[in-house]
This record gives sequence, structure tokens and C-alpha cells, in this order.
Amino acid sequence: MNNKENRLSLSRFLGKLFPHSLPPRLLIIFFAIIIQTGADVLSWYAVSSRNPAIISLAVVLWLIWFGLILLIVKPSSDKLLSPHRKILQIVIIFLIVILSFMSLGEGIGFHLVNTGVVTENEMAEFLTDSISYNDATALNHQASLLLLSGENPYESTTIIDAVEEFEVPTTYLTPLKQGAFADVFPYPTEEQLDEVLDDAKASGNVKPMELESKVSYPAGSFIFQVPLVALGLEDTRWFYLICAILMVIVILWKAPKEFRPIILLAFMTNLVFWNLIGTGTTDTLYVLFILLGWIFRRRIWLAALFMGLAATTKQIAWLFILFYLILLLREVGWKRTLQSLGIIGGTFALINLPFIFAAPQAWFEGVMAPVLDPMFPKGVGLVAFSIAGILPPSSLLFTTIEIVVLLLALIWYYFNCRKYPEAGLLLAVLPLFFAWRSFSCYFYFASLLVFGAVAVGEKNRRNETGTQPLHASSLIQG
Repeated sequence: MNNKENRLSLSRFLGKLFPHSLPPRLLIIFFAIIIQTGADVLSWYAVSSRNPAIISLAVVLWLIWFGLILLIVKPSSDKLLSPHRKILQIVIIFLIVILSFMSLGEGIGFHLVNTGVVTENEMAEFLTDSISYNDATALNHQASLLLLSGENPYESTTIIDAVEEFEVPTTYLTPLKQGAFADVFPYPTEEQLDEVLDDAKASGNVKPMELESKVSYPAGSFIFQVPLVALGLEDTRWFYLICAILMVIVILWKAPKEFRPIILLAFMTNLVFWNLIGTGTTDTLYVLFILLGWIFRRRIWLAALFMGLAATTKQIAWLFILFYLILLLREVGWKRTLQSLGIIGGTFALINLPFIFAAPQAWFEGVMAPVLDPMFPKGVGLVAFSIAGILPPSSLLFTTIEIVVLLLALIWYYFNCRKYPEAGLLLAVLPLFFAWRSFSCYFYFASLLVFGAVAVGEKNRRNETGTQPLHASSLIQG
């Protein structure tokens, strides 16, 4: 009797965690999280070792990651996975346990480092330095403070002051291939960066030419956090954490209720997601707007407003908007697409025009810095082979490949977007894998956007077809 009751309780638990109405392809996100974590670790070792075998394995893992997200995009993946649902559930529970232990282990590690129990260890030093502001976060925070004091951030930001005020690690600065670094390849050492910093401080040069000192994003990147900074927020990573939590809440709100346990687990066990916020990534702001624009795209004006807000925060959002406009064109036609484009452009102009009129050259040089400034190659994509000396060290070569991949992706999406609408959220970042600078945070968030959009899309599909979720008894039997 007890065994029977235990089996029934287990069946009910599995029925709640894996409802039969849950598309099996959504569970692939847990495999993607594992692959992402492994690829990140290997990429970190590849940077220091420049071992071709390690670099190749890391790049292969990233390509597998892209393939897994593509499986989430494709509805046909459900037919492929459905016959193996029970085995898949067991594997997913195993992965959730592993990811939970990894999160617990990292938490213990941070505690040991912060309390001084673990010292003089390379990994410990890496962990200590990584959880802090990066230069972009520091410059954005400084920009908000400058705006509150009545100054134009595009003219007045200073990297040396930002480094000192926000204690930015040297490894989190963006060096430029000019001045003392003109002949350096593939990347300045920490000692070389420290030397430039020390020289700049000694000479009073707050904008050394060897370091990126501009606000390199549109004005929304620092405007949206201004209210909290004005209220005394001393660490803007809390703002980006709020954006991340809002993203999760939106998906929970718009997706079917029975999906909520698996959605929560997918985010709670997503170690890289929370680590990126801890290391100062600002991406959760534009990702939140892209998510809102995408899932509300049938409300044309509201969706276009969200997309316009995304465009004002980071240039990566512009790639998502290209695919969004193609999808809109294929779904509702030219007229609505042009209206949306007008709203997106108007929103971008409204937020940025005051800075453009005040200092057009400074604004242009700041926003175009990622394209025009002579940056060093860095990242986890194809450029890793160039850093290791396997491929030519030509930024033009990688930019050409990036543009070609983008054009091919846009053409493919034009003909297939109605069949695979969420593919646009993945294809938007695919070109960045082939870029001269291809940090994992550039394309990692696409997995969460695809996951959320597919989950929300399931509820929309039910509303359109009138399909109802199965009853609990059916879920247990399934």
C-alpha cells in the first residue's frame, strides 16, 4: 500500500513538473544550460592556454548550443521527442540536480573566497575579480550621475575616474589597438594594462587613448536607470537584476500556468544567467524590451514602442529588430510594418536627439565606437582561432563573414518566418558568433528569449485554436 501511494505521489509530482501539455522541446533548455556552462569554462581555459584542441572543443560546444536552441524553435522537435518523454524526464531531473549542485558549489566557493578561507589560488582570484562592475557598467553609471548633474555623458565620461570610483578590475577594461598598444597582439597583458593605467593616473590623463572611455551605447543605456541612481542606488547591477526578474515574471504571466514549475527551474538553475548579471552585464535591459515587443507583436503600437525602447539601449537590439520587422512584414503587410518602423524610429529619436543636438560628433563616436574603434579580437566564436594564430588576424575578414551570415539569415528568415517565427530570436545573434568580438553574452540571451517566446506562443496557439490543456488525471497517465 505504501509503495503504491509512493508511486502515485511520484506520478503526481511528475505530472505537475512535466505536464503532458508541455512541449518536450522546451526541456532542451536544460541541455543548453549544461553545454553553455561547459563552453564558458573551456573558453576561459582557451584564452590562457591558446591550445588549438581546447579552442576547437569550445567552439564545437557553442555550435552544439546553437543547434539545441534551433531544436526549441522547431515544432517538429516535439514529434521527435514525444516517444521518449519518460526517459527525457528522468534525464532532465538528473540535469536539474547537477545544475543545483553546481550553483550550490559556486555559492560555497564565493563564501570561502570572501571570508579568506581560500587564498592565493588562480580560480579564487578569478572569482573575486569577476563579480564586479565591468567598464561598460561603470561608464553607464557614471553617465547617469553626469546627466543628473546637468552634463552631457557623451562628452564628459572618463574611464580613469570610473575605474577608481567603481573599482573596475583591469581585466574588465576595453583596450584599443593604438598608442602603447598599437603593436600588441593578440591582446594586452594585465601588466601592460596596469602600466597604461598607472601612467594615465600619474599624468592626469583621464581619457588615455589606449582604453575605451566613451559611452558606447545609445542614450537609453543610462537614462532608464537614472531614477534609481537619483534615489541613491550605489550598484546598478541591482537595476539589471530587476530587469532579469521582470523578464521571468513576464514569461510566467503570459505562458500557460502549468508550465510555471519548469520555467522557474529553467531560470533558477541557470548559473550563467545570474553570473552575467553579477559580472556587470547590461544586456537584461534590452532583452526585457525585446521579449515584450516580440510577445506583444499583435498589438502593433505597443510592440513597436517596446522595440523602440530596446533600440535605445544597446546596438545588439538592432539585429533583433531587423528580424522582427521581417516577421511583421510577412504576418501583417507593408503598411503595419512601416507604421511600426516609424514608432521604433520615433522612440529612438525622442530619447537620443537631445544628445545628438548637444554634441553630434561625440554622440556618433560613442554609439559607433564598437564598429569604428580599433578593438582587439576577443570572444568565444570563430575569432578564437585567430587569437590562437590559426586564422588570419584580420578584422575585415571577420566583419565580412559576419555581414554575409547576417544577409543569409535575413533571406532565409523572410521565406521561413511564418513557419518558424521564434527562429528570428536566434538568427539575430548568429552573425555575432563570427564577429571580431564575439563574447558569449552577445548571443547567450537568445536562448532565454526563444525559450520564453515558445512557452508564451503555446498559450497564444491555444487561444486561437480553442485547445484546452489536459486534465490532471491525463497528465499523470501521460
